Amino acid sequence: MRRMTRLAVVATTCVVAFAMAVPTALANHEAPFDGPDHTYGQVVSYPMMFPVAGQNRYGRDFWASRPGGSHHGIDIMASKMTPVVAIADGVITYYNGSGNRAWVDKYGRCCTLRITHDGGWVSKYIHLNNDTPGTDDGQGWGIAPGIDIGVRVTAGQLIGWVGDSGNAEGTSPHLHFELMDKDGVIVDPYEALRAAQTGNPVAICRPPDSGAIDNLLAATGLIQRDSRGVAVMELQRFLTAIGYDTGAADGVVGNLTLGAIRAFQEGRGLNPDGIVGPTTRSHIALVYRVMPAMPVLDDANRIIRPGYRGDDVKAIQKLLAVAGYDPGAADGVYGPKTETAVAAFQRAFGGLTVDGKIGPNTRDALAAFLGLDGFKACG
Repeated sequence: MRRMTRLAVVATTCVVAFAMAVPTALANHEAPFDGPDHTYGQVVSYPMMFPVAGQNRYGRDFWASRPGGSHHGIDIMASKMTPVVAIADGVITYYNGSGNRAWVDKYGRCCTLRITHDGGWVSKYIHLNNDTPGTDDGQGWGIAPGIDIGVRVTAGQLIGWVGDSGNAEGTSPHLHFELMDKDGVIVDPYEALRAAQTGNPVAICRPPDSGAIDNLLAATGLIQRDSRGVAVMELQRFLTAIGYDTGAADGVVGNLTLGAIRAFQEGRGLNPDGIVGPTTRSHIALVYRVMPAMPVLDDANRIIRPGYRGDDVKAIQKLLAVAGYDPGAADGVYGPKTETAVAAFQRAFGGLTVDGKIGPNTRDALAAFLGLDGFKACG
């Protein structure tokens, strides 16, 4: 492999991290962490240091749409050559595309790292710098001297620098940061990043166990073909929200709903018998507790209007469908059908201006109606 010029820009191998004028601190890093099993995209509060040691910004983009599928990390935007540090003690197990040094030497391309931490958790650092300063020439090197496969690092140790390598060429420089639990499940590190900025643990808000599916979870009988009732309607709305086609939420288990139940069971490793009993209900409760957050309105006065397009519109469309108001296809386009569904919800909920637009009041009302308001940041 052609060797790129290594940049000895930062002499020290350990830096103190900070973000947007907020001091980064170690969030109880020394304490052992052995959390419960997780599901894909579950928000976690993993004790760690903030990975970018410089001015930066980031948001809740774990579920953002990307070419090829959903985004399963957090993009931390920062200038090129902003130091990147290890979030916790561990060993470098992946370097420029592989954990095999011979493969890296022959085929590897700058610049990615993976650290396996004590306890089995894994952090990934992608799009590290590959340019010489002030250029976009691909002739630089964004991995710190001494960092290699098998090298042990400590929390806060310099491991590289922010860049735009890999498929981020042509985008603004950033660190794509990922976190996996000890079972290899990719989780959402947003709250862990927030906690790392202040050193204070961040409570992970959950929706209540009762709410949009309280009848479903409280029922003791079996739900199967031809079952009817409110619990069935809640089941249909829940399955629709996580991507299964049940047809209309009419409270009757027909062919489409039966197929959706079986698909859900199969995806959870259960016997796909199409019968919702205690075991399937326990899996529904687990998934419900970690369903994606309501789309965040960063501007408290922002209004999502007819004609808008984007992931926030798509999220609203999915939630309207769960609530029983048909917005049409969840295509991210705020068209007439979505506007009509929003207005119908506003009218039925009461106390809202019926204008077919999503502002903070309507958004919060929809979250409350679905029992999802607990996903908003605590405090």
